[in-house]
Amino acid sequence: MKLILRIALQLLAAFFLLLVCIQVIVIAAAWLFWPELLMAGTTTGQYEIFVAALCAVLFLLTLLLIGWYLGKPVYFMMVWISRLANGQYDVPRRWSEIHSRRSKSLKFPYAVYKELFEHLRTLASTLEANEKALQQAEQTKREWIRGISHDLKTPLTYISGYSNMLISKEYRWSEAEREEFLAIIQQKAAHVQELVQDLNETVHGQIPLRAEKVDIVELVRRTVADVGSAPWANGYLFRMDSELSQIPADCDPKLLTRAIRNLLVNAVVHNSEGTTIAVRVSRLREAAEIRIEDNGTGFSETAEHSGLGLSIAKQLIEAHGGTLTVHSKPNEGTTLSIGLPAPQS
Repeated sequence: MKLILRIALQLLAAFFLLLVCIQVIVIAAAWLFWPELLMAGTTTGQYEIFVAALCAVLFLLTLLLIGWYLGKPVYFMMVWISRLANGQYDVPRRWSEIHSRRSKSLKFPYAVYKELFEHLRTLASTLEANEKALQQAEQTKREWIRGISHDLKTPLTYISGYSNMLISKEYRWSEAEREEFLAIIQQKAAHVQELVQDLNETVHGQIPLRAEKVDIVELVRRTVADVGSAPWANGYLFRMDSELSQIPADCDPKLLTRAIRNLLVNAVVHNSEGTTIAVRVSRLREAAEIRIEDNGTGFSETAEHSGLGLSIAKQLIEAHGGTLTVHSKPNEGTTLSIGLPAPQS
């Protein structure tokens, strides 16, 4: 409403100025060329034609002036909208030129449309924020799918290993051993099905958590036992202890298990047989700490560690509000420390 009123007042002022100019020019011309008419108070055809032509010319000039006066800001806004449509959310290059250096306010005639300029700046900021949010959501979704694709390798390795053991003609397995192997294969097939279902999970900018009260000690113990019993981990010594029998915490057990499993699998994949992998769970004030240490080959912390498992684990742990720190030196082993919120009740 203010914008319409401001434009209407500007047009009214322009036409008022037009009438004043016409009146002044007509009187001045009459004094110069037809002074006798002013004295007699009469007009002639020539004088009337002159006045009509003058009015027409001044009217056209006024229209051009109004078009230029009100059209420049409109063109500026059209260029700005075109930039927004092309994904360019910064202000146009001439933005500083249309502002006063002292007051920093919009110059005339741009000040007539100051509300529109404010709305355009708000629109640009909103579009830029939405674009960044969309990119972040797409990035999270890609990382989510990449992580699940990576994690599918672990249960498939179990299934492949135990099925090869079952069909091998070099060994004669007892019925109890066969049932044990089949139970593991069935368990890992169910794990594969869970991961495939997770591929269809809708991810909106962050990893979806289904938090529940979980005993961290029991969760870690089961994960260590699961990885340590894998056929491809037979040459590695796993140890697990805890200073407390139970450490309750709110977390997503499936995703936290995936994170710890990735770190344990990494310790196997990147170290030679005979490596000792020790896991310890403890409480530090309002947090639970899970330390995974190995005496393997280690790596330089300044170099990017090979393997996708570490980055996936970090992403899942941080989604729980936790932290993952890595300390490693070549030929001196690696220590991974997971910190998870675990308030004492």
